[in-house]
Amino acid sequence: MDKKQTQPELSNERTYELMLLIVQRIRKAWKDQLKLYPTMKSKDLDMLAYIYTAKTPITMQDLASYLKVSAAAVSQMVASLEKKRILRKTPSEVDHRINELSLHPELVESIEEDQRHMAVLLREFETFSNHEFDLEALFERVLAFAEQHEKDSV
Repeated sequence: MDKKQTQPELSNERTYELMLLIVQRIRKAWKDQLKLYPTMKSKDLDMLAYIYTAKTPITMQDLASYLKVSAAAVSQMVASLEKKRILRKTPSEVDHRINELSLHPELVESIEEDQRHMAVLLREFETFSNHEFDLEALFERVLAFAEQHEKDSV
């Protein structure tokens, strides 16, 4: 019985190890792609993700609220990222007293190029794996799990 009980545990350990190795490779690929990564802080990356995925224009106040920092801190962060041509601040068309934040067009192009490259790699991987499993369903489940875990952690 001991062999039957330890076998699933070993399988789970191997699964966890494989998952961590995949995440490590993805992080390395992103780090290699983003030359600015070593100079950026965690909040900088959170900010970029928030702005990139936003459905509506993001203001400085929105960003301060999202990051849970002061308006002064957001001003410094934005100014620093503007100098590096990562962010762009433009006056709102509705209220010119308010600035809207967006990613710099050069950064957006770089992100889109990375996405195109990743799509090619995923197609190659599906061919390599002989379509043994549904990658889309797998990724949807991983994302759903991550979102649920994030909600539970808050």
